[in-house]
Amino acid sequence: MAGWVGRILDISLTDGSVETVPLDLDMAYLYLDGRDLGARLLWDLVGLEVEPLALEKVLIFATGPLTASGAQTSNCFSVTTKSPLTGTIVDTISGGWRGMRFKRNSYDALIVRENSPKPTRIEITPDGVPIKDASHLGGRKVQETSAALGQKSNKRNVLCIGPAGENLSKIVAIMNDGHRSVARGGVGAVMGSKNLKAIVTVGTQKNTARDQEKFKFMLYETGKIIKQSPLTSKALPQFGTSAVMNPVNAIGALPTRNFQQNQFENAEAISGERMEMPAYDPRGMQGQGLLYATSNRDACHRRGNMFGPEVLALPRLVDRLATQDKAGIVAVHHD
Repeated sequence: MAGWVGRILDISLTDGSVETVPLDLDMAYLYLDGRDLGARLLWDLVGLEVEPLALEKVLIFATGPLTASGAQTSNCFSVTTKSPLTGTIVDTISGGWRGMRFKRNSYDALIVRENSPKPTRIEITPDGVPIKDASHLGGRKVQETSAALGQKSNKRNVLCIGPAGENLSKIVAIMNDGHRSVARGGVGAVMGSKNLKAIVTVGTQKNTARDQEKFKFMLYETGKIIKQSPLTSKALPQFGTSAVMNPVNAIGALPTRNFQQNQFENAEAISGERMEMPAYDPRGMQGQGLLYATSNRDACHRRGNMFGPEVLALPRLVDRLATQDKAGIVAVHHD
């Protein structure tokens, strides 16, 4: 296996059929990653007119040619469909182990068609792709579902929805590895409308470059670039995703005040460099006091979460409210 595998897993939930169909490699080589591939497949399969929750809709999970190869930052996967929130195409990505495990089954993409008559889960393994009943998982939250289906770090990935997805909330995410989200556009509602509770993936086949020595040299060269960049070698490891605030603002790509502007005059004040230690660093827990003071969740130390407002939610909050300090960010995040 090397780069594009040339195989697509095509599943119809209405009749339970599972097929392996060829990927048009001439077409695939026109694109760089799974996001591009997913958009092209969606266009070819349903076009622009299909309604997001109609029976004819498809849900596409795609990987890129470097997934599972060992290349830096290559293990993400994308989900592409029509958004029930906006009515337009949506593609969203997630990291974690799922993309790698899927690619290690020698597939480039998964297409899920139509709807199941009852709650269902798909298991993708080297031994086959059974479609199983998931009625016993109905109403269970993500963590419960992940545990029940045997989520195990880099060995067995569980991708699933919770009760909100089952109830077709238009803002709900699909979750994998228990805590990683494939968010934006309500992709979880599309999965819920298919009566698809979960997809379990186990894979062992490696994605090995045809010219392994040349590939190792390329990894060495790209590794040098990553180490030489202040952003990728220091800022991102130290401050998390919020370290991109200033660079994105500098090039005029920071959506501000609901995209009325593309730069924010106070971006520096809420950048990673000016914020406290990120929540995933143990020293960042000192910021919990601020959370208790501003949370609407009864200031419960067991339920508060600093990770979201400190690391993940900055662009969204700037977009909404032009928040200028950390106290405001945490307060709005929990309102």
